[in-house]
Amino acid sequence: MLSSTYTTLTNHLESDFVESYRLNTEYDGNCSSYNEYLPGNATENWTVGEVVGRGNYTVVRRHVQEGTGRVRAVKTIEKIEYPFHAREFNIMAILSKSEHRSLFVELLGWFENKDRLFIAMEYFEQGDLRKHLDKPLAEEVVQKITKQVLNGLQVMHGNNIAYRCIKPEVKLGDFGISKHVHGDTALWSQVYTECYAAPEVLDLDPNGENLVYTNAVDIWALRCVVYELLTAEKLFGSLIQIMGHCYTGTFPEQKLSKLTTPTSDAVKSFIRRLVVLNSTGRPSAAEAAGDIWLEYVRDCPELSCFNVPLTEIRGPWDDQRYSPKPPN
Repeated sequence: MLSSTYTTLTNHLESDFVESYRLNTEYDGNCSSYNEYLPGNATENWTVGEVVGRGNYTVVRRHVQEGTGRVRAVKTIEKIEYPFHAREFNIMAILSKSEHRSLFVELLGWFENKDRLFIAMEYFEQGDLRKHLDKPLAEEVVQKITKQVLNGLQVMHGNNIAYRCIKPEVKLGDFGISKHVHGDTALWSQVYTECYAAPEVLDLDPNGENLVYTNAVDIWALRCVVYELLTAEKLFGSLIQIMGHCYTGTFPEQKLSKLTTPTSDAVKSFIRRLVVLNSTGRPSAAEAAGDIWLEYVRDCPELSCFNVPLTEIRGPWDDQRYSPKPPN
């Protein structure tokens, strides 16, 4: 059974939150199966499955409960190699509040040993959006996804949290490089994903005097993702292309010509609003959620982010009648 002695790495966390989610297991990150001990002397048997994701200092595996087939994703974090695990946990604590929980990947619990921290999370059978981008997605589906992400960002930004890594591979639940800004603390670190990085993160903002940025970097990245979902192509294929856009100050209009959706003018306008070089000119998550392109997409407080059923993910060639209509 798990010893309770390994608590030093969580000393920056709210103790009530830590203990309420602690799981008592024998898992050490190496075994192929393990027991989890529940209150009342009950025991669950879990089998460790395949790797479903990797990061620089983390690996995520699929775990299946024997007998019921219940599945969860378990992230393994090497404590020595990744010193920011407490920050990731603090963000989870904030976003796990009951009024926010359904907007993000669900935290199921955590456990640890001397060297590793394990975070059990909701498992997505169909994976992330990248696995479905062999062709453009229908505009109606992209609108729903965009609204859901913006709903999640409203909560994060309202709590002074910048996600900093929005891309098709990520769900709003992997907070490894997210940052909670306190008081006068600024965002300085050059944390980004190539092709989705905002100019100010790359120190390319022509109006910026130093490498300080805000949660407006998430709005820039979302714009890139929206374009990619609609066209199955990246808006900026490399950092060089982003640099060219920043130094010339001209938007790549030829890229927008590939948007031939039923409301192409509205979505082009939406993307242009989010692509403003000066971060202070970009809309907030709440303002973007109120854009005319998303006018008839309902807010989704009861839904998990990226939870559009995959049966709805189709190309415009699959159904010529999918143009968005006002709700009855």
